[in-house]
Amino acid sequence: MSNDARTLPAGQAVRGRLPLEDLAADAQRLRRSILQLAWPVAAEMLLQTVTQIVDMMMVARLGHQAVAAVGLSFRPMFFALSIFLGVGAGTTALVARAMGRREPDTAYRVAHQAVLATVGLASILAAGFYLWAPAIQTFMGAGPEVLPLGVDYLRALALGMVFMYAGIVITAALRGAGDSHTSMRVGALANVLNVFLNYALIFGHFGFPALGVRGAGIATAVSRMFAGLVLAGLVVGGRLVIVPPRRLLEFDPGTFMRVMRVGLPATGERILMSLAMLVHLRMVAVEGTVAVAAATISQNIEELAYMPSIGLAVAAATLVGQFLGHGRPDAAERSGWECVRVGVIFMGAMGALFAIWPGLWLALYAPSPELAPLARTLVRLMGLGQPFVAVAFVLAGGLRGAGDTLSVMGATAFGMWAVRLSLTAVFMARGWGTAGAWAAMLVDSAVRAAVMAWLFSRGRWKRIRL
Repeated sequence: MSNDARTLPAGQAVRGRLPLEDLAADAQRLRRSILQLAWPVAAEMLLQTVTQIVDMMMVARLGHQAVAAVGLSFRPMFFALSIFLGVGAGTTALVARAMGRREPDTAYRVAHQAVLATVGLASILAAGFYLWAPAIQTFMGAGPEVLPLGVDYLRALALGMVFMYAGIVITAALRGAGDSHTSMRVGALANVLNVFLNYALIFGHFGFPALGVRGAGIATAVSRMFAGLVLAGLVVGGRLVIVPPRRLLEFDPGTFMRVMRVGLPATGERILMSLAMLVHLRMVAVEGTVAVAAATISQNIEELAYMPSIGLAVAAATLVGQFLGHGRPDAAERSGWECVRVGVIFMGAMGALFAIWPGLWLALYAPSPELAPLARTLVRLMGLGQPFVAVAFVLAGGLRGAGDTLSVMGATAFGMWAVRLSLTAVFMARGWGTAGAWAAMLVDSAVRAAVMAWLFSRGRWKRIRL
């Protein structure tokens, strides 16, 4: 059903419509707009990462078996998450293009169909994760001391999957429309709730039972459920730039297929990436529980550096999509490269801090003496790759915003499968162990940065019709 007759509350239409002609004509205003779009996303992701770090600090007090259980659960969950990140990428591209053309009713329909599809598929996946948690943990290589902990954690997470993934797609729609602030505010509340529940449920405070690793999973599920419900409530209440249709359960096959045409390659990219990361961790797991725990902690630390680039990737997707919808491919290209410049500065600085002072970051987790030396090496290697990660992240965001999700999928598949996994096998066979697996990640980052830069410079994305 068309939303043509629907109107936004006062002031919301302005917030959802960027002043594109002004931004195209004024480089300084463009840079300010990039930062205004990026910082709420970066702040949201930073808060979420800090929350994850606090979670891991609490879990680490339970021993390295508990840390390994969380690490082995994360990869399968990321596999499921990849599907909805792909749907979100298609949603962002189509919403941004529609808002650039000044067609908000089209943007509303896109968001609605994407959320409907997400709720249906997430319900099926949540049931599968709950029922097959033991098989999933066994496949991931969990040892006898880790398996029951991992099953408890994974089943707890499954309880909040539907709300978490619906919230991701709603957030993607809002960002495509130029609203990156709402999800930050909701996310901040959810993260505070998560930390509180972790403290209460892991260790048994405030009258709650001490549930250990299972408590950590329940805390995450409840907090993500809270965030998803609040975002859905704000949309249904007509309080955001994206408003709902009059018939919430009405299915629009045409709009749904448009989302899928852009979203399926993005979903494929995320699946290929998550599978490669899963295989990569499985290869590391051969080195033992200490190696898995060191890998989990080091990657938890690396997420701190991702925040600016994730924010800038969202800014690039929004601006590239809206400028293309507005008929200004030249401004779309300028905005993409400007996002890259800012990203390299931020991530280069974070990478230097990781490489020079790895122990400073590891101190947050109080690693055991057997864990610390390996984790320190992994953090240093990650630091060297951060500028390359910035280029790859941000330009991939710009290409997705243009709807060129197929090229991003190809570049990701080549980097992860042909470079990372093959070099991991070679380096580990030479006796380099987990450090060799991380050296392969460094090479992969550099290769993908070069490929993304070539794809964006080539400019074929400017001629894509959505």
